[in-house]
Amino acid sequence: MRQIGRFLMGLLVGWVVGSLVGLLLAPAPGPSTQQRIVQAYQKFLADIQEAAKARRQELEQELERLRRAGGSSTL
Repeated sequence: MRQIGRFLMGLLVGWVVGSLVGLLLAPAPGPSTQQRIVQAYQKFLADIQEAAKARRQELEQELERLRRAGGSSTL
């Protein structure tokens, strides 16, 4: 779980730094740059939601596996 948090934090920091560098070096006018930022932000959110959905499915599968294994094992 700690690795996922680190990954997401790195992803967020990378996105912020990349966005700032892009703004500073952008040759496009303001409105065009704003539109690109909004699109990048929306893509970022969609990627995060997709990653969370995939991780949730993995965890649900693991939970189901553990439930099945827990019911058939003896201590």
